[in-house]
Amino acid sequence: HMLATDPSLNHTIRGYNDELLHMAQDLADRLMPAFQASKTGIPFPRVNLKRGVPSSETTETCTAGAGSLILEFGVLSRLTGDPTYEQAAKKALKAVWSRRSHLNLLGNVIDIQTGHWIHTASSTGAGIDSVFEYMLKAYVLFGEQEYKDMFDQAYKALLLYVRDQSGYLYRNVHMSTGSL
Repeated sequence: HMLATDPSLNHTIRGYNDELLHMAQDLADRLMPAFQASKTGIPFPRVNLKRGVPSSETTETCTAGAGSLILEFGVLSRLTGDPTYEQAAKKALKAVWSRRSHLNLLGNVIDIQTGHWIHTASSTGAGIDSVFEYMLKAYVLFGEQEYKDMFDQAYKALLLYVRDQSGYLYRNVHMSTGSL
């Protein structure tokens, strides 16, 4: 949408009437039940785009999936003027972050209804990696200091507890103890 409408990007589409933006908003509206049906604000991992969250849907989701929607939903809110999407994604990220250990480490899988960690392995691997990436990118994109503060604390903890002394390996450690 932005490429199609912003002349400064040198790529406009003649005859384009915000169809992509409307489709993005429609998709986001269909995803919103994943947030709204959650007691913590952390979204369900899957949603049926016609019927919402299935009654049989698991309440366990990975940290990356829970906290990595801030960029897309934030931009959508700013393009549409509807803060709902950004607020939901920010609430989810903050809900995950507020459940970090005293070491500032996050687990890998969380129960979205109770907020309890299911898998307490902290690492930079699959299922958790993008939450750190999105904290920093959200700061760069939106300029909000709280995203940078989250990233700085998480990064420091990763270097202290997760990174091997050699500096080349990042291990799985228990989020509450920092032990392998």
